[in-house]
Amino acid sequence: MAYTVQKKRKVSLRELAHSEAPITFEKFYELAEESKKYDLIDGNVIRDAPFIEKHGRIVAWLVHALMSYVEQFDLGEVLTAPVTVRLSTYQGPQPDVLFVSKNRKDIVLQKYIDGPPDLCIEVISISTRKLDRGRKLVLYADHGVQEYWIIDPLGNTVDFFENMNGEWRLIQPDEQQRLHSKVLPGFWLKAEWLIGETLPLVSPILQEILAERS
Repeated sequence: MAYTVQKKRKVSLRELAHSEAPITFEKFYELAEESKKYDLIDGNVIRDAPFIEKHGRIVAWLVHALMSYVEQFDLGEVLTAPVTVRLSTYQGPQPDVLFVSKNRKDIVLQKYIDGPPDLCIEVISISTRKLDRGRKLVLYADHGVQEYWIIDPLGNTVDFFENMNGEWRLIQPDEQQRLHSKVLPGFWLKAEWLIGETLPLVSPILQEILAERS
């Protein structure tokens, strides 16, 4: 009698999102799909809802501006979701945008970032507001992320935080309402650029920033 051997079906991250057992980082990135954004938080797989158009535009704008600035001064590397950050066995968030400084480039591996980035940025959507301002806020601080930006186009707010011994301190804007990064020397933004109806062109913004640095 002939027997047919059936191969075990590979479980997807979508299915693991409903698992009651904690998922390890190793299992998580083994199944991660390059085209979709998931977070591994406390061993739970969380899938983001599809982005609204404004969310996508803000992320693209930030990547363009930051990448141009970082490359010009050879400061490090700018990456975007769905790149995963391995913080611990059960913690693997996917920040919308992240920056790793040049002197820490060894944590940028082929499949994931092995350790805390210098900067994490989250652009809030309805489905992510609680997570971005809650559990991720704590995780990023506890695991040594030095700076965290929360862009909230729904609430029309932009918050920059710096890590002070494991606790976040809000970075206050200067007299010109500019928010200055602590991990990107000379780089700053105005909240109005990101929460207005229309995003400004990146090129003149960069010229304005660079004029201050020179």
